[in-house]
Amino acid sequence: MRDYQISESMNELLLALSRGPVAEPPWEEFLRLLGQALSADFVTLILRAPRAGDAGLVINSVVLSPSVYSAYNENYFALDPFINLPPGQVFTVDEFMASEDYYNSDYYRQYVEPTGIRHLMGADLGDALGNSARLRFARLIGRENFTAADRALCLRLLPHIQQTIRLQARIARVESERSLFATAVDRMALAAFILDQRARIRHSNKAADRLLAEGRWLAAEDGQLRLLNRSDQRAFRTCLEDVMQAHLRGEPGLVKALRLASGDAPGPGMLLRPLPLVAAPDGSRNPSVAIFVSDPLHPREAPAELLMTLFSLTRAEANLSLLLAAGATLDEACEQLHVSRNTGKSHLSAVFAKTGVTRQTRLVQLILGSVAPMGE
Repeated sequence: MRDYQISESMNELLLALSRGPVAEPPWEEFLRLLGQALSADFVTLILRAPRAGDAGLVINSVVLSPSVYSAYNENYFALDPFINLPPGQVFTVDEFMASEDYYNSDYYRQYVEPTGIRHLMGADLGDALGNSARLRFARLIGRENFTAADRALCLRLLPHIQQTIRLQARIARVESERSLFATAVDRMALAAFILDQRARIRHSNKAADRLLAEGRWLAAEDGQLRLLNRSDQRAFRTCLEDVMQAHLRGEPGLVKALRLASGDAPGPGMLLRPLPLVAAPDGSRNPSVAIFVSDPLHPREAPAELLMTLFSLTRAEANLSLLLAAGATLDEACEQLHVSRNTGKSHLSAVFAKTGVTRQTRLVQLILGSVAPMGE
C-alpha cells in the first residue's frame, strides 16, 4: 500500500499555499512557512519581474526595510545576475555561476552584502501559457549554504507552487476582463443585475446602483430586486419565474423583456435572460438570471476627444454632436453651447460633411453606434 501520510507541518504549508493568492496580505504566510521549511532567513516570490518604469510584483516573507525593498525594485534588479534559471530546476548561486563572479559583482557588494545575506538558492517557474515567477531563498552570513536536501524539498514543492500561480493568473485575467466588460456596460448607461434563484441581488453595476438610489422604478428589499409599480412587479415576477425555469433546464437562449410604466414618458426597458447552468462547489446553481435595464433619462455619453479623433471633428463640432446624440434639438444645443443658431447650423453642416450623413437622426445613430461611448 502506498503511503499518503502528510506531516502536520507539511499540511500547514500546503494549506497556506492554497490560500496564498487570496490571503491578506497575499502569499506572505506561505513564504514565511516555506522559509521555515527550508531554514531560509528570507524568501522572495517575484510574480512580475521589475523592469524600467515598472516596479514589478515582488513579495517578501520579511521586508528588511522599505529602502532595501524599493532599491531592488527600482535599481538593482538590472544588476541581478541570478536570473534566467532553467525553468523548474533549483540552484544555489554557486551552482549556477562561478562563485567569484557573483561575490565580486557590483550587485552583491553594493546591494546584497550590506543586508547581511550570503547564500542564495532559487528557482524560476514558467509554463507554455506565459505565466512566470521567480522564487529566491536567502541565508545570512555565518550560516551554512543550502544543502542537497533543501534543494530536493524545494524541487518537490515547485509543481504545487506553479499550479497555484497559474490559478492566480487565471483568476486575475478573468477579473480584468470582467472589469473591462462591466465598465463598457456602465458607459452604455445600461444597468445590470445578477440575481440568484431567490431573486436576491448578487451583483449590480454602477448604473444599476444609481437606479436603485434614485428610487423611481426599482428598489432592493431584504436583498431582493423589486419593482415599485405593482403592475410592473407582477409582470416582472412572471418573467423572472420563466427565466429561472429556463436556467434550471439549461436553456440560456430564452429572453424576456418588458417596459416599465412611467406615465406619459417612455419608461425603462428591462431584459431578463438566464445564465448558463453551472454547478457551484456547494451544490447550488447560483447565480441564475441576468437583468439589463435601459434608462431613457440617462443617455449614453461619449468623450468629445474620441469623436474628434474618429470623425476629424473640431471640439465645437464634437460638443454639438454630443448634445444632439443626447436628445437635444439644434436650438437647445446652441443655447447650451452659447452660440447662435447660424453658428450651430454651420457646425452641423461641417459634421455632416465629415461623417457622410445628412440627417440628425443618422448622426445620432452613427455616434451611439460607434466605439466612442466605450471611452472614459
